Amino acid sequence: MDYDAGLNGTYSGDYDYGGHTFPTHIMPKTSVNPVYGWVAIFLYVLVFILGVPGNGLVIWITAFDIKRSVNTMWFLNLAVADLLCCLSVPFTIMSIVLEYWPLGLFACKFIPSILLISMYASVLLLTMISIDRCLLVMKPVWCQNKRTLGKAYVACAFTWILALVFSSPSFIFRNLSTSSGKCVYSYVLVPKEIQQTVENSIAVYRLLIGFIIPFLVIITCYTILVVRVKKRFTQNTKTMTLVLVVIAGFFICWLPYHVVGFVIAANPSHSDTYKSIKQVDTIFVAIAFMNSCINPIIYVLMGQDFKSKFQKSIRSVLRNVLTEESSQSRDSSKTKSLSETRNTEASV
Repeated sequence: MDYDAGLNGTYSGDYDYGGHTFPTHIMPKTSVNPVYGWVAIFLYVLVFILGVPGNGLVIWITAFDIKRSVNTMWFLNLAVADLLCCLSVPFTIMSIVLEYWPLGLFACKFIPSILLISMYASVLLLTMISIDRCLLVMKPVWCQNKRTLGKAYVACAFTWILALVFSSPSFIFRNLSTSSGKCVYSYVLVPKEIQQTVENSIAVYRLLIGFIIPFLVIITCYTILVVRVKKRFTQNTKTMTLVLVVIAGFFICWLPYHVVGFVIAANPSHSDTYKSIKQVDTIFVAIAFMNSCINPIIYVLMGQDFKSKFQKSIRSVLRNVLTEESSQSRDSSKTKSLSETRNTEASV
């Protein structure tokens, strides 16, 4: 997927295909409706306006304002990943408006890769959170003894290392087009006869590692949770509900990006399918960016006492929803629920 697309209705300059550039008078032009570019810019502006202060506040609260716990470590790292993505938005808007990349080769490789680093870090963190919630129900005694803040630090560090490794193809293969100045994928580092295979493989690998495999792991974890929770007649905690909503938001925002990226890689640039999907590619990338600004909004909406939200500070709401429930609180809730059940049975 191209990082920048012009607003003048056509892709000007040269085209990058299989690592080679071709003049526009040789390659067929791909007409792009400028309306799509402006819609994407509008979405990017929303991402920046909502995401930078929102994620910044979440980072401040989870890092400095509330007691550090395993849960706050998850939310802190999610917010860092989202903030990195939001901070790259101005460069994305600039490349769309200018229709070329003015910041040089290193920035061409690094800045677009931030989106993928954010994606991989987020989906890996959500997967770890799901496994963590599953273990809390399946192995409560083990978690009480082994679920430590130190292990959460190690897990988060490992997540960021994996995110950097998984996003490395973007850094390796991005290059500046020699005639148009656009920041594009170029596969000149691999033999010509396998360039298309490499491009397709990267698209499939990104779909599998960044979406399908984490999705299956998360679904498995929460299926187990639903079965166990139903069996024990207990209720979901506020954290579990919050995590489910955050996970749903991630996959809804990223599904179009992965599907479009796979379709683009699987079709030659002269095909009708390629031309059609390129029309809306920039919007689907913007929708993926939207995931980076919605989590703080979710945290506020998922806070307790919704009717009094506007009477309380956002900081207070975020502190409430991001604070990990203590075991004492959970035990108290279970005792209360059991007592109510016994009273009901006695009255019957």
